[in-house]
Amino acid sequence: MTEKEFIEKWVDKIKSELKSFPDDFVHSEEFEEVSLPGKILFLNPPLFGSYQLSDEAGDTFYSTGDMFRAKYVYYANRLKPLGIKIPVDQLRTYETVRDYERYLDGFLKEMEKDFKQTFQKTKGFKIISSQIFSSLNLART
Repeated sequence: MTEKEFIEKWVDKIKSELKSFPDDFVHSEEFEEVSLPGKILFLNPPLFGSYQLSDEAGDTFYSTGDMFRAKYVYYANRLKPLGIKIPVDQLRTYETVRDYERYLDGFLKEMEKDFKQTFQKTKGFKIISSQIFSSLNLART
């Protein structure tokens, strides 16, 4: 198996099993509506305790002092919606993000195990896994 075939195999596997964020992970009754631009957003490093999501031009579309709210918006923006619902309760936001990140980590662990068995080497996995996640527009911050 080539690395290209490995990538195709895992892209297909994840695509067929991938749950929707936040819908499949959120467990809340009360939400706050947030408008989004419908384009790719980047989660910037924190600046003075503030987390910002901005577009390619550097325009900020969302800013918060809560890292998990920022991650929630970032992950929910995967398919570039024009708006999302965020749990009002900070604990629910944290739990939703935590559960989603554990879910993604499960794919990464399974993928790494398969990679080591297939290629008998440990180098190169980070690059391959990044390519797989990137092709699915997934991120793990």
